[in-house]
Amino acid sequence: MGDSAKEVRARAGGPHTPRTALSAAAPLALFSLTTGVFAVGVGALAALLVPGSTARALVWLVVTIVAAAGAGLWWGLTPVTERLRVLDRAAATVRPRGSGTR
Repeated sequence: MGDSAKEVRARAGGPHTPRTALSAAAPLALFSLTTGVFAVGVGALAALLVPGSTARALVWLVVTIVAAAGAGLWWGLTPVTERLRVLDRAAATVRPRGSGTR
């Protein structure tokens, strides 16, 4: 009952630094940024196919919301291990061949 903060941290696996929390949130931030840009781009391209400004705005809005919701559902419903495997494959295609992880 009288555990000190040091004992609690030792049992939890050491101190949790902001850097650890930042690196844990980095995949979500990167995924959200790229899928957001992708959703807006797809919405804009779909809107170009529709004549009329009111309909064009509605198509852009609906397609953007559907694309962003689909990405959010994928992130939320896919198990973490599969999600990391997919994101690692995507990062490997972008990463230069000679660079290793640090």
